[in-house]
Amino acid sequence: MISDIVEWPSGPVKLVWRDTNSARLPTTGVHGFFFQEGAILLCDILGRGLTIPGGRIDEGESTEDCLRREALEEACVELSYLTRLGFIEADHRSNREYSGSYPTRSVQAIYRAEIITVHDFTAVFESSKRIFADIEQVPVLHHEWNQVLQAAFDAATGISAATGSSCG
Repeated sequence: MISDIVEWPSGPVKLVWRDTNSARLPTTGVHGFFFQEGAILLCDILGRGLTIPGGRIDEGESTEDCLRREALEEACVELSYLTRLGFIEADHRSNREYSGSYPTRSVQAIYRAEIITVHDFTAVFESSKRIFADIEQVPVLHHEWNQVLQAAFDAATGISAATGSSCG
């Protein structure tokens, strides 16, 4: 188990990487590592900084539908070969003052996907820009890199999207 304590605007949060295909906690969000020609897409999200695209799941929406919607809204890209890598658990129990809109404990599904279409970028939603970063740059450019994201990143970069098998 990989875990880390991070500081979010709502206060301290314990994050845990769970490389499993099913979650026992409510899945409230989804994020993804989106690949194109060896690069990974990052978005500059207002109030956060450079990060992997994703967001809150709307009522009745599947995690894959949410990921596709967020990819279009935040990065103006379309995806294929979606592979769920696992979940990041967000545990707010150590923050006695937590009063956020998410449950005290929930998970965010983490995916890997290939970009199949890149549209002209328009900053209509919360994303002010997108960049395609070399894989080695992602941990340096991301606004809040931590051990849990590193574990998810390792899972994303160790899988061939088209085949679902480990890279060589």
